[in-house]
Amino acid sequence: MDIAKTAAWIRRALSGLFAVLMAIGSSLSGEPYIASGDAELKRSLLYSYAEGVSFMQGIACDGDVYYGFGANKFLNYNAITKIDVQTGKIIERREMCLPKELMRKGYSHLGDGCLHDGKLYIALEDFGFRHPGVITYDPETLEYLDFKTVPDAARGNGRIPWCEIDENGVLYFTQSNDVKELRMLRASDLSFLGTIPLDRTLYKVQGGELLNGRMILVTNEGRREKNIYSVDLATGHVEILFVRCTGKLDAEGEGIAVCPAADGSVLHILDAGKCGVRIGSYALKP
Repeated sequence: MDIAKTAAWIRRALSGLFAVLMAIGSSLSGEPYIASGDAELKRSLLYSYAEGVSFMQGIACDGDVYYGFGANKFLNYNAITKIDVQTGKIIERREMCLPKELMRKGYSHLGDGCLHDGKLYIALEDFGFRHPGVITYDPETLEYLDFKTVPDAARGNGRIPWCEIDENGVLYFTQSNDVKELRMLRASDLSFLGTIPLDRTLYKVQGGELLNGRMILVTNEGRREKNIYSVDLATGHVEILFVRCTGKLDAEGEGIAVCPAADGSVLHILDAGKCGVRIGSYALKP
């Protein structure tokens, strides 16, 4: 079975089961909303799990296109997907996008990522969480470019759910649980640059993106209500930016992209679960 047929079979296998779960979930839970904080939900794009599995883990945006990163490690499935920002329509999928040599080494889980210097940088974990790394792709062709592992000094528990890069080429990431610091690498070679200690321990961190000198972190804390945190890079001070209700009983908070849109939204956040995959666009009030 070739790659295209394998990927299509996986999505077909998921389609029937999750269509039923999505219908049940929709009847049990309403639309997402802001539970507290100075934010406003401007737009919500909802996809079935079978559609969204190809971009349910992470997201980046260039203003015109969402680049979504998807994975189901138990089915050894991975993908990068282009989505039109204006219409929400899927433009292109590159399924089973990981090189075979990396998949043979146990790599399967794409996380959240970002655009930097004309490349897509995406967090990548192996099944045993032994050698986390960052993989790069060409955003135009979605062709694989390179992969590097995180150095042992920065590896922590082997988790790398997200990565973000600033204008100086510094790559930031955290592990997912027991998060006490932001870790910094040089994006060009992933050499370890140091850490920013946090004044609060965070849990279930899934995505991160820079906004006005602060790191905005998406977490999967709680059941329906999820905290969005803001971290001051100069001091490591952590604040709750806002709390959102996902509107789905079993949805997980996933990746985040920072990209100003015409409707005033600036944060584009992924939620994913058995009931579907959602891209929510949020504006921040002055």
